[in-house]
Amino acid sequence: MKNVLIICIALLGFNAIAQKKDVSKREVRTEMRKNFQSLTPEQRAELKSKKITLALDLSEKQQKEVKQLFMKEARERDVSKKEGKSRKDLSDTERFERKNQMLENRIAHKKEMKSILNEAQYTKWGKSLGNHKKRHHKKRRDSRNRG
Repeated sequence: MKNVLIICIALLGFNAIAQKKDVSKREVRTEMRKNFQSLTPEQRAELKSKKITLALDLSEKQQKEVKQLFMKEARERDVSKKEGKSRKDLSDTERFERKNQMLENRIAHKKEMKSILNEAQYTKWGKSLGNHKKRHHKKRRDSRNRG
């Protein structure tokens, strides 16, 4: 009987420890996201271009072109956020138009990246995007199952 009681207490202790770590990771992620959003579009573009430079080993020319692309997109995104409504306030046609515009922007971004990067770099970049989407989708699915 004592052994069963000790095992139950140990399991409850492990459960409490695991819960605390999960909450702290979530807080750290939200804090990092807030810090990134508080940056100017130029600063965000600079960080993204350096990150992709490290991942893909870009040349100086490629670095400048990627930075210009990210800077242009960051400015456009910043302007659209300031003038846009929240998702809840949009009608069905406005949602469709917004989604359509977002997909067109992604297609244009992919074409520009393909013109900047060489074949090996573009393949590696495409794989990293796929991995990012898989991780993001898995996190969303897991958070829905918890709540």
